[in-house]
Amino acid sequence: MALVNLDGVPLTQIGFPARAGAYVAASISTLATIDAAGEALMMVGQIWTSDGGTHTIDTTGPSALGWRAQNITFANAGTTVKVGLAAVDTANGPPARAVNAAGVITFNVSRSILGNSSGITGNSWHEHTPDAGTMTISNGDLVAFCVQMTARGGVDIINVGGTLQPYATNGFPCVTSYLSSAYANTAALPNCRIAFNDGARGYFVGGAIQNGALVSTAWNSGSVNKEYGNALTLPFPVRIHGIVGYMILAGPADLILYSSPFSVPVAERTVTLSNRTLAVSAASAVQVLFATPYDAAANQDLAVMVKPGASNATLYSRPAPLAWDADGDSGGESCYGAYRITGPSFPLYFDRYTIGALVQAFEHPARSSHMMGL
Repeated sequence: MALVNLDGVPLTQIGFPARAGAYVAASISTLATIDAAGEALMMVGQIWTSDGGTHTIDTTGPSALGWRAQNITFANAGTTVKVGLAAVDTANGPPARAVNAAGVITFNVSRSILGNSSGITGNSWHEHTPDAGTMTISNGDLVAFCVQMTARGGVDIINVGGTLQPYATNGFPCVTSYLSSAYANTAALPNCRIAFNDGARGYFVGGAIQNGALVSTAWNSGSVNKEYGNALTLPFPVRIHGIVGYMILAGPADLILYSSPFSVPVAERTVTLSNRTLAVSAASAVQVLFATPYDAAANQDLAVMVKPGASNATLYSRPAPLAWDADGDSGGESCYGAYRITGPSFPLYFDRYTIGALVQAFEHPARSSHMMGL
């Protein structure tokens, strides 16, 4: 076997908390305020199933619909909110929308929640077990994940939370609001997930699962913990060319690739990044190359860490208390936060830091001068 470069410079980010080209924002935003009967938010795109297969979500087993609510008022028995999945209307739009009848979404599978049931709480992630319907989804299927207020009592309000898109216009996947009988693009990314009745999971390709704002960690060489970053293990050999991160540097810092991080750490590659060369002194994304790449073996324990000097470095982390949360990011369950004082690193299984490896070459059975090894 040989490690073969792809043509060009398609450095793949592994370990950085992003999936399928999405990104993780420093804060979470209200995507729509639903405060009238019929109003809704629809997340539209293709579903990536956790094993690439076909699965069913219904009222049985671990079936669940996951989404984030922001500030809410939800206390009136006259309010009903439906959360569920529907087919996508391919005859109307843009913006994209679910199949509906005069604005009322045609749910294939759903959960109906009454306003006086405490079934939705503010600033929280929810996993609703459906109480009606069934939907079978194959990897790549076009689906709409919807939250609709079908009846409103009193002054009940549902704010749906998510992540704003990083581009001027993100065409697909997308998030559409239906407010005051009008459809509108929300300039956001889908922030939801599906659990199927057999335990498999589904995510929107290009979505960004995020439950609340990122958490910042600031430290320096005088702190008890000297380094923070992510540990990762890949099931195949790769060539690591550098490190990608989202951070603040008040002074120079070493960005280090370690092997054997949890036993006898070896600094395989180190690059010093000066704060003087950055565009801003605020939080920013950085991509840096090593002087020479490092060839990592399959299933080798690695860590990418930041080691500042006397001035602070700040990294950000996204809590990932469930395996599902980790699976929503690059690296999956084989990537998680770590810190180091001296000697071995220590894992932080419930955190994912904004740092990863830049990978350019992958294993191929024949050395080649062509992209596909021919």
